[in-house]
Amino acid sequence: MENEEFKIEPLSPLPLPEAPEPEAFEPEGPVPAGFNERFLAYVIDAFPFVLGTYLSLNAMVKAGVMAYTAANEWRWKLLWIAAYVLYEAVLSSGGRATVGKLIMGIRVRAVDGSDLSLPRALVRALGYFLSSATLNLGYLAALVTPGKRALHDYVAGSKVISVKERGEVANGLILAFSWGIMAILVGSWLNQTVLKLSPGEKAQIVAAHRTISKLAKLEEIYMLREGHYTNELKDLADLTGNVNAVRAELYKTLEPGTLTFISNGRRFTITAKARNWRKTEVQISSRQDAPNMP
Repeated sequence: MENEEFKIEPLSPLPLPEAPEPEAFEPEGPVPAGFNERFLAYVIDAFPFVLGTYLSLNAMVKAGVMAYTAANEWRWKLLWIAAYVLYEAVLSSGGRATVGKLIMGIRVRAVDGSDLSLPRALVRALGYFLSSATLNLGYLAALVTPGKRALHDYVAGSKVISVKERGEVANGLILAFSWGIMAILVGSWLNQTVLKLSPGEKAQIVAAHRTISKLAKLEEIYMLREGHYTNELKDLADLTGNVNAVRAELYKTLEPGTLTFISNGRRFTITAKARNWRKTEVQISSRQDAPNMP
């Protein structure tokens, strides 16, 4: 044991684990264009055609080139609509872009990423009418569908991609402008449809105004006899000699419980509401003061 030496030999290094090979990078491809930028592009493209329709129609009517009739108006609108469809089809095909899409930095492509052909672009432009006919749900489909595709995109086998990167401020402005314009358009549509008076409602309002005009005439007759105006409906009804007829007309044309007289003897105001669903208010006031009142 004397010749034996205590030796420390270094341990052989442990083999290091092999590093995993990096995954191959695969580009994600073009980003689908958002609903808001698509909507603003649509507004930019459609606005000149809408404006041109009405300005040219008014100019032609004033110049005597065209007589204004509902049929002529529709024919003229159809010509401009056809021009817009061709504009969209030609400039959305072959890698081109409409003015609105150029400004917003978006392009129309086929689903496989290739340029859209002219026939498919024409189908897509005509598909706008289908998207509109579904109470505009076809357009709103771009908010929820994969790839943010609208109904007319599915019909034509197309998609809309974004070719421009934007910052948060630009995206915020696009959001504000698009939804602001949509609010204006919805308000205009409601005003022209839901809130617009129907012929039947107009007749009810005219009938209500005619009734209170008769009461105003009775007020004038009463003032000539008594020297002052009255707040009492009974006083006016008695002047006719047929109180029941007065009551029947009031019930037929005025909303019950809405007829009011405001008079200080010298002047009067009669207010009531017509018997339409929105209870439109009608009013008439004295045209002259009672001469014998201070």
